[in-house]
Amino acid sequence: RLYNQIMQGAPFDLLIAADEERPKRLLQHGKAIASQRVGQGYLGLMIAGRISMNTTQLQEASIHRIALANPDVAPFGVAARKLLQQQGLWQILKPKFIYAQSAMQAAMMVQQGLVDAGFIPIQQREQALANIPYTAVLMQTNAAAASFMQSLSGDSRRSFNKEL
Repeated sequence: RLYNQIMQGAPFDLLIAADEERPKRLLQHGKAIASQRVGQGYLGLMIAGRISMNTTQLQEASIHRIALANPDVAPFGVAARKLLQQQGLWQILKPKFIYAQSAMQAAMMVQQGLVDAGFIPIQQREQALANIPYTAVLMQTNAAAASFMQSLSGDSRRSFNKEL
């Protein structure tokens, strides 16, 4: 949604995206002036209130509904689809999917017990099924936004002001 708003002229100073493709497109279309990878997110699977790394459990008869972010628009959904396709489970599980607008909405569905399982953002790298890169994108010359972006990178030696 934010990407589309920016493409239509919304006046953002900085965007932090959970993918690398949209930042590249913003740069290509002249909507951004700089981008930098600033972090890492982790895709996890929650079944019955516990984090699991066993996606084959999703085939069990007791699992009727599986929440995931819509893979057509959400990076966490893209990662879940890619993982399940690689494991040959995407088509098998597709009838069970409940698509959320975002990974956070999928997580809320799981936490509220609205689904039996779900692909959600997690903090533990060692329990992650996939890594999601976070990229900051500077939209316009703005010292405060550039400084914030620099602080996210953890590289205090680099100055975006020199690049602007």
